[in-house]
Amino acid sequence: MLMKRFIEKLQITKINQLRLCPLPIPLIPIEDGRILVFAPHADDEVLGCGGTLALLQKKKCAIKVVFITNSAGAGSLSEDAPLVRRQEAKEALSVLGIDDINFLDEPDGSFRNSAHIQNEIYSLLQQFNPDWIFLPSVLDYHRDHVAISHTILSCWQSWTGAGRAFFYEIWCPLPATLVVDVSSVIDLKKLAISKYILPLSHCDYFSASIGLAKYRGLYLLKQQKPSYAEAFVEAEKKDSWKSLQQTMLNLRFYLESFLRN
Repeated sequence: MLMKRFIEKLQITKINQLRLCPLPIPLIPIEDGRILVFAPHADDEVLGCGGTLALLQKKKCAIKVVFITNSAGAGSLSEDAPLVRRQEAKEALSVLGIDDINFLDEPDGSFRNSAHIQNEIYSLLQQFNPDWIFLPSVLDYHRDHVAISHTILSCWQSWTGAGRAFFYEIWCPLPATLVVDVSSVIDLKKLAISKYILPLSHCDYFSASIGLAKYRGLYLLKQQKPSYAEAFVEAEKKDSWKSLQQTMLNLRFYLESFLRN
């Protein structure tokens, strides 16, 4: 009982020391940088960081987008879905001024880490030498996103380059630490999303993504009317159970028992 009271008192002290309402820090797009984007499926890149990519393109950055799976819909879509979504991806990224695209064609819905895919990712890091890397979150509710994120993180942590890595959000909102004001390019993000006709016919990703960007706009210190933003968490280079990404992954494991259909 004494130990319980001590721990509770310690927690209350820590709560009282919290700042009133800390907001995510503005992430300012770099100029003339090299940007590497990993997307589990065709549309994740636009939904998760399309506005930020539009801003980076305007800053004359070289942007490469890598689609990990074949986007077949885990067997729920027609046989020609991979080809359709590949074409839609090209059209969507063309809206953002991006034409450097790789398709790795791993199985959708059953992605597994392997020496082959690790070599592919590590080679991309070595050859492209990015300043910034965008990848899905280990906290995401989609299993492919979690597995792919963890695989990329492992490669990034062993890579000797100095590039920073940022998680974007799709199926699970992030405990955001960084925010990018995308108000000036929100129409480009909307147009890029609209190119994904096949996935939009199954789910209203458009309203969800733009609604999330509108909500994230609340984090902007100097809000325009209307304001839109994309939120991120920066990964830590250290490979440790104390890292933020490991904490997020542990939370995802814990949540699994509650996320039953």
